[in-house]
Parts: sequence; C-alpha cells; structure tokens
Amino acid sequence: MSSGKNELKAKLLKEYEEVLEQLLEDKPADTEIMLGEIEKAAIRVGEQAKQQITQALSEEAKQANPVCPECDKLVPVKDYRSKQVVTEAGEITLKRAYHYCETCRKGFFPPG
Repeated sequence: MSSGKNELKAKLLKEYEEVLEQLLEDKPADTEIMLGEIEKAAIRVGEQAKQQITQALSEEAKQANPVCPECDKLVPVKDYRSKQVVTEAGEITLKRAYHYCETCRKGFFPPG
C-alpha cells in the first residue's frame, strides 16, 4: 500500500475511533438499553462513517494539469475555496482548487 493510502487509512481510522468513543460514552447501561436504541446508535455511527469517508475521498480527488475551458492552456491554482455539497452520504465541505486564466481573464473550478 502506498504512503498516501496509508495516511488516508490512518486518518479515517482515527476519525472512526473518535465516533466509536463518543458512542460508547453516551451508551446507557447494558441492562437499560433497548433494541431500538441500539439500532439508532448503529445507524448514527454508520451515517457518520459514510460522511467521513465521502469527505476524505473527495478531498483526495485531484485533477492533474487543469486546462482553461476557453483556450485549453494549462492554468495553475490561484486559491483554494470551500463549498458545501450535499451528497448521498450527507452534507460535506469540499476544499476546491480555484484556477484563473490570465489570458482569458476567467476563473473556474475543474470538474470532479
């Protein structure tokens, strides 16, 4: 496994451990917990895991050598901007590369 994949795996595992720690802290005593509460807790943890995985993989996805949609010239990153996105896993915040073409005087976000 590459170092990038190992770092991503470690990040996701750390976030998942934090979710599980919170679940265990909030869990009622075994003699007081009902099946419905167990199901709700499991669903909540699953939803948080889906969101964290979607967020992490979305941040990892990068487009190499983006080109201006107008003139097809390579355009460097000018800035990074955040955007709220609603996905099937829930709402996440994406930090996206913003590019500005000096030739066309237009800014754009690469698809992805």
